[in-house]
Amino acid sequence: MSERTPDSPADTEVRPLSRVTLSGPDLSTVNLEFEDGARERRGDTQQVIVPPFPDEPQADTGATPTSPLPDEPFDPARYEAALPIPDPLAAEAFMPVLTPAHFGELLGDLSGELQLVRDEAARAALTSRSRLLRLNVEQYRVNFELARTTLNRVLAETGVGVRTSWARQQEHLNFMNAASSGVERAYEQATEAIEQARAARFEALAQAGVRPDTVTAEDFYTQQALAQLAAEGHAVRPPEQKSGSKRVFNAFAVFSKFFVGLISGVSINLLFNPESRLYLTLIALTAGVMFSVLLLWLVDELSYRAKLAASTPGMSRPANYVLGIVAVTLLYLGVEGFLNWDGILRTTQEIAANAAQQGQLTDLSAAPDGPATPEHWSLLVFTLALVGMAAGAALIQGRERARGVLERERLTARVSALKAGGTWHEVARATDLVTYLEAARDRLAPPRDVTSPDHARLNERVLSHWESERDGQVQAVTGALVREARALHETLEEFAVQVQAARFPQRRAGWRGLLG
Repeated sequence: MSERTPDSPADTEVRPLSRVTLSGPDLSTVNLEFEDGARERRGDTQQVIVPPFPDEPQADTGATPTSPLPDEPFDPARYEAALPIPDPLAAEAFMPVLTPAHFGELLGDLSGELQLVRDEAARAALTSRSRLLRLNVEQYRVNFELARTTLNRVLAETGVGVRTSWARQQEHLNFMNAASSGVERAYEQATEAIEQARAARFEALAQAGVRPDTVTAEDFYTQQALAQLAAEGHAVRPPEQKSGSKRVFNAFAVFSKFFVGLISGVSINLLFNPESRLYLTLIALTAGVMFSVLLLWLVDELSYRAKLAASTPGMSRPANYVLGIVAVTLLYLGVEGFLNWDGILRTTQEIAANAAQQGQLTDLSAAPDGPATPEHWSLLVFTLALVGMAAGAALIQGRERARGVLERERLTARVSALKAGGTWHEVARATDLVTYLEAARDRLAPPRDVTSPDHARLNERVLSHWESERDGQVQAVTGALVREARALHETLEEFAVQVQAARFPQRRAGWRGLLG
């Protein structure tokens, strides 16, 4: 080993450097070790220039230092959101004061300077004060250790509650994260299953020859039944609600019942209410409407039953219902004809009487003797035609209602036959599977923790209680210790000023200095 000065010409040589270390009490000595075993020590703090290492091939040791790490399995728990874990608390973190060793060291330095005080009286007074201050420092040390012990106890007592609250919060968060991730994976799997089921449904419906937009097995069987019935010549007609002419016809049938009823009511009013009493007029109109609606409803119902009697067991023969329809219609026509005939006679006689009283007829005896029956046959024929049209509309309406029932029964029977046959079982299952999987996916939801709101509020109250308890006790202990440390520090500062004043007394100028 050889020591060289910084001015040595060998320092300018470029040699491979092995290690650089610092030594000395203040780390101001730089030790350089080179590859050839030479060492150099420098006592200054100038910058050390380290030459670059030569590029040497590395020895083949069987493993490269830059080899990548082996592939680790993916752990989703590493990426889950977690609460921050608080570090363990120590009493020193809550004691913002100097340790007793600092004050003792300062008092020792000041006590050592008392020997340099020339004045005996001042040195004796300061020595006594230094002994008292040593007692104060010792008392501060005792209080410091007591405060640290108290703080450790407080932190230990409150830390149990705080750590328990944090642990409960972390467990709840882990539970919710696990539940949410599990539901998300289940939702993705259900979506993939639904897409596969949709593709299978499209293929099955395409092979069966029905519309690809069919979403339920019932619709599929209905389409198959409609196709078979149409091929056999029993086509199902569209419902009445989808045809404008059917709506108009139904409206006319309903209106005809009430209109013919009003005509009947007027005829009854003319027949039984010659004085035109208001209450009798209302009764007559109501009776005519009720009579008309009832008889026409009977025609509708009888025609409905006559249409269903041939294919429905337990019902009478269709001829009986046809005879009932003829009887009701004749009764209706007879009553309406009589009421209108009698009403026309009454009206004609009243018109003639009123004209004679007003002098509009000059000679009634000169009038030719004519028949007593009125000549207004057109009114009677028109009324009977309206009644016949209303009865015919009720008859057609009943038969249409029966036809719709028969078509639905035929369609339902064919659908039941297709379901029982089992030929289209796989296609129907593929059609309904999509709806079932979608309903199952909609039911996916994270397992709701019913106590989560109460749990969070209770945990927050417990955590706040322990934190406030800890803060209150720590502030009480550290406040007293800080005040004591501040008072001791001020006392030592004052003692230091007194020591300096005793060591270096100010000389008085003038005669006072000479006499003093």
